[in-house]
Amino acid sequence: MSQRKEEDEKRKKIVEERFAKIESKVDFLLDEVSQLRSLVRHLAGDTIQDWPILWATRESFDYQWRNLPEGEEMPSNPAWKAECGKRILRFTGLPADWFAGKKVMDAGCGLGRWTYGFGTLGVGSCTSFDISDSGVARTRELAAPFGAAFTVERKNILEDLGLPLDYDLVWCYGVLHHTGNTYKGFQNIAKCVKPGGYLSLMLYGEPRFDHPEDYDYHHEMFTVRKDLRNLPFEEKVRRLEAVYGKEKLHGYFDAISPEINDLYRFDEIQRWLIGAGFEDIKRTWPEHPNHHVVARRKIG
Repeated sequence: MSQRKEEDEKRKKIVEERFAKIESKVDFLLDEVSQLRSLVRHLAGDTIQDWPILWATRESFDYQWRNLPEGEEMPSNPAWKAECGKRILRFTGLPADWFAGKKVMDAGCGLGRWTYGFGTLGVGSCTSFDISDSGVARTRELAAPFGAAFTVERKNILEDLGLPLDYDLVWCYGVLHHTGNTYKGFQNIAKCVKPGGYLSLMLYGEPRFDHPEDYDYHHEMFTVRKDLRNLPFEEKVRRLEAVYGKEKLHGYFDAISPEINDLYRFDEIQRWLIGAGFEDIKRTWPEHPNHHVVARRKIG
């Protein structure tokens, strides 16, 4: 081996060792940030209710349900509407015949797309609620064909819900991570599940270490959110539609416009569920970066 080749090999080895050290340090820092973020969220959970970011988030969703009812994964899309019930089956991991006659809650129903899905599955009753007046109004429209057993109310998931504690299934999809106090909202809905009943959650997940595209996505969302933060909703819509197109507008507005978008680890969610008396905890779509989680409340 020539001297130059030996020197090149040595330099290559030094660079590889340095990169390995940097990677180890980054992993450690990411772990620390994740732990600290979890603690800060618990500490700030009550005080954040008076912060402008909370009111901005609520106003964003009310605008969204009032003005952006259309999209690829909305009831305005006949194909999605036809498959809505099947998606519920996938996310809960429950068979179709389980839903017949069951008592279900749709916590944070938005414009009611999942409420409609429960109707197609033949549940016995469905209690849906949302903090948005616009969301409640649109959900009532979608729930109307299923009769008086489908009720829609305006409620805040962070306050006492005043609902029975005997639901067969409590469903909360993409809601808690926008509240500013995810754990409190979780506690309020979890206690409504009867023994042997199920809790189904979808929560945003932290970027996965072995998926650099997750970091790219969240960086893109952060950058766009920062650039559009102080614009009127109508201008946000115009700019997002120009970049992502009309069909994807609803999804990107949902991801970018709300100020509060908390990310979680699966082990955090597991800890909450275990502490609340749940078992058989599993992710029903483990390959997805977000957490689609279902758990059963213990009997006895």
